[in-house]
Amino acid sequence: MNRRTFLANSAATSAALAAGGPALVAGPSALATAWRGRAFGAGVAAPRFGLVTYLWGRDLTLPDLLAACESGGLEGVELRTTHAHGVEPGLDAAARAEVRAMVADSPVTLVGLGSDERFDSPDPARLAAAKAATIEYLRLSADVGGSGVKVKPDSFHEGVEREATIAQIAASLAEVGPIAADLGQEIRLEVHGQCADPTIIRDIVRAADHAAVRVCWNSNPQDLRGLGLRRHYDLLRPYFGGTMHVRELDADDYPFADLIELVAADGYAGMVLLEAHTPPPEPRVRAFQSQRARFDAMVGAATGDAAPSIPAPAISIGPRAGGEGYDVRAGDRPFATLRFGADDRTPAVWPLFAPGDRMVLRSFPFAEVEGETEDHPHHRGLWVAHGDVDGHDFWHDPACRIEVREHEVVGEDTIRFAADWIAPDGVIATETRSMRFSAGPGRRRIDLEVELRPIEACVLGDTKEGTIAMRLASTLRAEGPRARGRLENAEGHRDRACWGRRSAWVLAEGPIGGRLVRVRLIDGSPGPEGPTFWHARTYGLLAANPFGRRDFEGGDEPSGRQEITPARPWKRRLTVVLEAPEQA
Repeated sequence: MNRRTFLANSAATSAALAAGGPALVAGPSALATAWRGRAFGAGVAAPRFGLVTYLWGRDLTLPDLLAACESGGLEGVELRTTHAHGVEPGLDAAARAEVRAMVADSPVTLVGLGSDERFDSPDPARLAAAKAATIEYLRLSADVGGSGVKVKPDSFHEGVEREATIAQIAASLAEVGPIAADLGQEIRLEVHGQCADPTIIRDIVRAADHAAVRVCWNSNPQDLRGLGLRRHYDLLRPYFGGTMHVRELDADDYPFADLIELVAADGYAGMVLLEAHTPPPEPRVRAFQSQRARFDAMVGAATGDAAPSIPAPAISIGPRAGGEGYDVRAGDRPFATLRFGADDRTPAVWPLFAPGDRMVLRSFPFAEVEGETEDHPHHRGLWVAHGDVDGHDFWHDPACRIEVREHEVVGEDTIRFAADWIAPDGVIATETRSMRFSAGPGRRRIDLEVELRPIEACVLGDTKEGTIAMRLASTLRAEGPRARGRLENAEGHRDRACWGRRSAWVLAEGPIGGRLVRVRLIDGSPGPEGPTFWHARTYGLLAANPFGRRDFEGGDEPSGRQEITPARPWKRRLTVVLEAPEQA
């Protein structure tokens, strides 16, 4: 594109603006100027917020785009290739100068260009073309006043070792890095594609080993798995460049408030850029303003501008609304419901809320929620059952029931009940359970004590199907539909590696309502052989099971079966800890 074509496009847009252009506001709004010069704390500059033109800016030519960003309170913009603003390597010198002047006249910073170049191809010609195109984008960014160019790593290919692809990407970045440095630019490697695991990106940039090769955080589901958000952030933080990408900040399946807290706390000096993944909203500027307000609220909460934290709420317990059981509240907020009505095959806790009214359990089979799975209908909230009690399957078999016959509230914070474990041929054991509920700032806790006393001597069999269990909300899953979570145990094993191992605790972590929530089950009564085994599944089951030794360890291991008698009942203590911010 030459200067004449570029200016013709710009003039057409300017005319549309003067006529009140589509969904745009003429002149900067009050919000657009509110952030200028703002600081938090003792001279600490606030993080800055801008736009990637991926969807919400792709149809705007440059004057339109700059005006919309200014009116929307956005401080910077990354211009993505192929979009209507037309800032492409084909611009001649005069058109590049025109772009630079246009940006210089705007309060909106041009932070750089978003290319689609990637360095993974095993085809030498394609790889050479990607490097050559990247160099052209770097020259363009320097000419128009940007500070860097975004590139992608990107995928792994059949027949090529992963390590070879990682080495090729790193070598390509190392080759273009000195050229970027000479032009005063950064190469910004987006955490993207099959290389989106932050540990892979760390390996790439460490191998590239050039100061101009930086990382662009991209707010992917992979950030939340494995090591988790905080450790992945720390892993890549030394390599961050001038930009990071976020999605719409009101999305509830990524903990953007937690990310912004990290950004604000460590004084990140780059630009946090909105890369929206939904169609452009109308009116556009109002949507920009809304996202800007959410960003400012998150920064304010992270830097002490928000309201003071909520004090520890008191626990109250009352009869369950509409049926047998109890409702538990922490202050004026719902905490848990213990249900044991005629339709409940086992006593169960559902719903169960972390701070901020964040529901940590799957709703099925108690309620239908769109998008939830409906597998394993015997997984009922937070419950106790076992798959082999003298040959009877209380885990699966609807003919085996656990019926509460006595119950009471003890003090202000504890529920105690007695229940009969009823097989088809009658009562075979009696369970006594106490559940103490407590709450602190950002934390909820349940301390369970379970005692199972048989009518006559019986055996709790060696099976994986048991025993003190939770079925977790979709976004706490590590795998499957809507999964955004991870598992980790006390020894540092993660996800599938947690299954079948002994450990003092296992936690599940993931976003609920846009904040990071942790659910930790802690074994409170380890036996002489060590803590309990864990029937911990990446699809959302988290269960402490001290009996399933052969199922878990396999082979010729001694059985985990345990004989119990009226004089020697089975006893276990377990603690459930739920951690999340009190406020959104």
